[in-house]
Amino acid sequence: MDRENLTIAAVAAYLAAHPMTTANWFGPTGRPESSTWIAEDGSGWRVWDTDEKGVEMDFMTLRTDSEAEALREFLARAERYRRLKGTTVRRPEFDGPGGTA
Repeated sequence: MDRENLTIAAVAAYLAAHPMTTANWFGPTGRPESSTWIAEDGSGWRVWDTDEKGVEMDFMTLRTDSEAEALREFLARAERYRRLKGTTVRRPEFDGPGGTA
């Protein structure tokens, strides 16, 4: 996939072939927590991340007029979260009383 000249159709086809729970493609299509989102924002684009509780992290928000830049950033962030999920170690002692959160 040409990451420099991405289009909505190209990313949609990529996500269809490579589903990622960390990618919320124009709405809540993946998991709410530790993931990335994309949406049109007026005449531009908005890409943002959520933390482990599903809360939007404002300091991570990208606003741009470039569709290709927004799509490139969206895919990079979703893939990063997917990779991190594979290396995360669960520590039950942090789940709260009785071992559940």
